[in-house]
Amino acid sequence: MINLPFTLDTDTVWYAIGDGSLVKSVHQLEGFKRIIILVDENTQQHCLPVLHELVPELKSCDVIRVSSGEKNKNIAQSSYIWNELTRLKAGRDHLLLNLGGGVITDSGGFAAATFKRGMRFLNIPTTLLGMVDAAIGGKTGVDFHDFKNQVGLFVDPVGVIIEPLFLKTLDQRQWQSGFSEVLKYALIMDKDLWGRVHGKHFSEVEDWSTIITKAARDKIDIVRFDAAERGVRKNLNFGHTVGHALESYFLRTHNETTHGMAIAAGMICEAWISAKIFEFDEAQLVEIVTMIDKNFERFTFDESKIPLIIELMHQDKKMRGNKLLFSLLRRLGKATHDVEVSPHLIEDSLRYYFKGKV
Repeated sequence: MINLPFTLDTDTVWYAIGDGSLVKSVHQLEGFKRIIILVDENTQQHCLPVLHELVPELKSCDVIRVSSGEKNKNIAQSSYIWNELTRLKAGRDHLLLNLGGGVITDSGGFAAATFKRGMRFLNIPTTLLGMVDAAIGGKTGVDFHDFKNQVGLFVDPVGVIIEPLFLKTLDQRQWQSGFSEVLKYALIMDKDLWGRVHGKHFSEVEDWSTIITKAARDKIDIVRFDAAERGVRKNLNFGHTVGHALESYFLRTHNETTHGMAIAAGMICEAWISAKIFEFDEAQLVEIVTMIDKNFERFTFDESKIPLIIELMHQDKKMRGNKLLFSLLRRLGKATHDVEVSPHLIEDSLRYYFKGKV
C-alpha cells in the first residue's frame, strides 16, 4: 500500500492506494459520530458486499441508494440525497462514504459539501475511471440542463481509498471508459506510462496495479500544486472540451454514452488541433490516434450536428469571455493550457474525427 498524505489549502487529504488499502485504512474513519454509505443499484449489488466483507463494522451503517448513470447526475438526485440525509438526522459530525464510480463521487461529494454548509465525505472509487481520475482532486458537482458539471464546488474529501479488489466487479465497458483517462495522463505528462500501454488494447494490459498507481500519482502530483485549477491542473482537461460537449449532446438526445468514449473522441480532435497549432510531427499524431482507435470505436452521426456541438462548448467552464480555451499537446508527453482555438479549427477537427480511422 502507498500512503500519500499532503495538504491542500487548510485540509489534509490522505490517499491509500493498493491491495489491502481499505482494511489498513479503517482507523482513518474514526472520529465521526456515524457513517452513511452512498451507493447506486450497481454498487449496492456488487461492491457493498465486498465492503462489508472487508470491514464488517460498516454493516451497521445506513445506506442511501440512488439511480446510476450520468443522466441521473443532476440537482434532482442531489435533492434526494439531501432529503435522505435529513431523514437520517445526519449532521456535520457524520461522514458520507461515497462507494462507486465517478457519478457517485461527484454527486455524493457535492451533496455532502452543500448539506448543512459542509458534511465531510470519503471517496472509495469502484471503477477504473474513479480510481485514476474522478475520485481524486476535490472536484464535486452535477450536470444542469444537460450541461456537463455546470454546478459544483472544489471541496476535498477527508481521504480516498483505492482498493483494486473492486475492479473485479467491472464489465468491459467500464474498463474501457477508465482507460481513456489512463491514456490522457500518458499523453500529457507520462511517457513511461505511454510506453507501458502503447500498442495494447485495454484488455491486453496486465500490470494494472502499477498503471493505476502511476496514473493516480500523476493526478495527485498536479493537484497538490494547483488544487483550484488556476494553472497546471488545467492540463488535465486535454480531450475534455470536445469530450464534454459530446457528452452534453448525448444527454440532450437521450443517447447516453460513457465518459471514456466521449473523452477518447475529444482527445482525437484535440490532438489534431494540437498538431495544427504546434506543428508537431504528423507521425506522432498518427501514433496517438491509432492507439485511441485501437481501444475506442468512433461515434457516427450527421455532420450537420457539428454547429450544435460547438455551441455546447460555449457553456464550457474554461470559457473566458467569448474565447474557447483548450488544453493541448505540444508533443507527446508535454501539454499546455489556455490555448485559444478558433471555431473554424474546432469544426475542422470534428470533420477529421467523423471521417473515420487514419
